Amino acid sequence: MFIVKEIKKITNAKLINGIETCKIEKFNVSAKNHYKNEFYIPIFWREDRQQYIMDAVKSGAIGYIISKNYEREKEIIRESIKINPNIIILEVEDINESIYEMAMYKRNENINIPIIAVTGSVGKTSTCEMIASIIRKEKHVLADSGNNNVKQLISWLLLDIEDYEIAVLEAGIGRKDVMEPISKLLMPSIAVINNIGTAHIEKLGSKENILKEKMKLITHMKDEKIVFLNDDDAMLREVKLDSSYKVNRYSLSEAKNIIQNENSICFEANVYGENTKFNLNAYGNHNVLNAICAIKIGELLNIDKEDIINGINDYTSVDRRFKIIKENNYTIIDDTYNASLDSMRAGLTSADKLTAKRKLAILGEMLELGEYSKELHSQVGEVFKDVNFD
Repeated sequence: MFIVKEIKKITNAKLINGIETCKIEKFNVSAKNHYKNEFYIPIFWREDRQQYIMDAVKSGAIGYIISKNYEREKEIIRESIKINPNIIILEVEDINESIYEMAMYKRNENINIPIIAVTGSVGKTSTCEMIASIIRKEKHVLADSGNNNVKQLISWLLLDIEDYEIAVLEAGIGRKDVMEPISKLLMPSIAVINNIGTAHIEKLGSKENILKEKMKLITHMKDEKIVFLNDDDAMLREVKLDSSYKVNRYSLSEAKNIIQNENSICFEANVYGENTKFNLNAYGNHNVLNAICAIKIGELLNIDKEDIINGINDYTSVDRRFKIIKENNYTIIDDTYNASLDSMRAGLTSADKLTAKRKLAILGEMLELGEYSKELHSQVGEVFKDVNFD
């Protein structure tokens, strides 16, 4: 919750309309979904969302932030006051920086709430959701499965962090120099780097640069500075951190008796010194690896063994990430959220283990690969030497 005068002070905003003692409990940044009694922050993310301010006002928003440089500012202010004379309007220099400043304020106010931050080239969302599925058995968890992993969207998620006991959030990069401010905002107690692949290699230049940028997540850690690294990743295996960090490594080798079924994957892993059986509602060894990471974090947080088991067993795959759809004797695997060499390879290998009369692979283009595009698309083609598709 914020009071208008707090936002005004934090963002150095000008109050154009409304009462500065008004309390704001719900915030929205969406381009399409607008609801009554929410305060709209039209961030710039893929597009300028100030174009949707009037949609928010007509849906009953209690107020909004607008940029002083927006060409339609005066028109929007005039029209929105006609609809709601009491609407709260704050004018700022930069909306993205304003929401970041609000989130920084809220994070510093609630610095004792631990945050688990996850990054990597693929599998961030699934890993986050598995960790959250375990922890929410015992705690009220701020978690997000909507891929809100850039600075302004993470900022939005943190605006009500005081309502939770712990947060599990993902951090993404698309170019250089974006991870450090995310780390500064999150100040994680636990950080997970799950793999270094080729996603966004066009803008970052090389896997070495991707590694360097991903590792910036640990720049502003707090508490014991616990870092989980995937020991099966060749680049992460070589990472050496100084003694101020407590490094935990995890590997697929920690899972035993892996059996892929039609609807789930069974495996065994050590939990508090005891061999334990799991039934994960997912496909592929890469998801077993994500589960191993989540299990180890559950142990670290002293989550009850049965809650760790149930947390993994209750996990459900996120939309468009190897989502299984069964209809009219057909099985459709929707893995269309994003595409990189690593995710393509994992998806094809996982689908290959499923039984079917015919298997068809419909593949989209992988973007943001630059000069590596031809080579990496060819490597996807080479996967078909090892899998059996019609």
